[in-house]
Amino acid sequence: MDRMLKFGVVLAWWLAADVAWCGEAANECPPVRLAADLSDGSHLIGTPVATNVGLHTSLGLIEVPFAQMLSMTFRDAESASVSLANGDRISGVHDLTKLRFNTLMGEVSIDALILRKIERISGGNGPTRKGLVLWNRLDSESDVAEGCVGPGGVMKAGRFVPGRFGKGVELTMQEPFGVTFPAKVVPGPDGCIEFWAKLVDFPTELAWGDRPGLIAACAEDGSCGFMLHFNGNDGSSNGGLCARVAGLCSAGTGTFGTWTYSRALGADNVGDWHHYALAWATDGIPGVDNGARKAAVYVDGKLNTTVWNGGIGNKLEVPTTGQFGFLHHQGLTTGRVVFDNLKIWNYAKTDFADRNNE
Repeated sequence: MDRMLKFGVVLAWWLAADVAWCGEAANECPPVRLAADLSDGSHLIGTPVATNVGLHTSLGLIEVPFAQMLSMTFRDAESASVSLANGDRISGVHDLTKLRFNTLMGEVSIDALILRKIERISGGNGPTRKGLVLWNRLDSESDVAEGCVGPGGVMKAGRFVPGRFGKGVELTMQEPFGVTFPAKVVPGPDGCIEFWAKLVDFPTELAWGDRPGLIAACAEDGSCGFMLHFNGNDGSSNGGLCARVAGLCSAGTGTFGTWTYSRALGADNVGDWHHYALAWATDGIPGVDNGARKAAVYVDGKLNTTVWNGGIGNKLEVPTTGQFGFLHHQGLTTGRVVFDNLKIWNYAKTDFADRNNE
């Protein structure tokens, strides 16, 4: 059997369906770093020289990228089992003879016979940072399609312009859902969606109705939730920067009435870059009104929500079909929004001190 470490295209059919991996250029996703446990008790951390490891399975030869792997456990001299970032497990006979590893000591070559376990500790694609289920830099078409963590997206409209970090995606009011992801990426029972956005050529006054809806997750039947939208009156007596989390509640900067974009953001310069975050927790968000509130919006790291009206419930409605994306239905006819650096977490994140780090 040829035991040389293989390179090339991933053959695993389930990986192609749901998950994409990062490129190797320095300006793309962080490089893969592995931790290797050896039979003598040694523990080494480094970057693999190769990108894949081959497994001969009942499905045939499958090339498993280190960027998709959570861990690889060696059962004996030839067989191993691999846990993947999408939750799959696969076992077979590996074709690894030596693991070439760039470490602090330089490049080392580890004989496969003394390997016990390999774990991916950072980089690549998958939930290596606790709770992070999606990260997309929105820097290019390949960035949108591949992403750094979680499923890739689809760019249906828009263009790339200077962003908060590198490039961002600009959408006009005539380009709803210009960038989308599978709606099932939105987690439950708790979660958080954060991103940067810049409003360009917006009016001063904020009228009633979604103007615009920045994000939304909509099922195939047309029902939508996880909405973050500017609205003078969201239909539930909220106004300002409003949120609607299906099955839990609606919320706003304040009550409905006369609003401006500046007041909704709590910022003098509406056209600056601002960081947005929508957090939710079925049992209440710790620290928000003594944990009594189930959804909240943050702008530039500060709590923006002060009222919660309408749609109060206890059963989160997470879509399993449909799409999540930027720019929902809206009432504006002019203006543009630039989006950058989308992250989704599987817990109600409320500390955004790291927002200025891409």
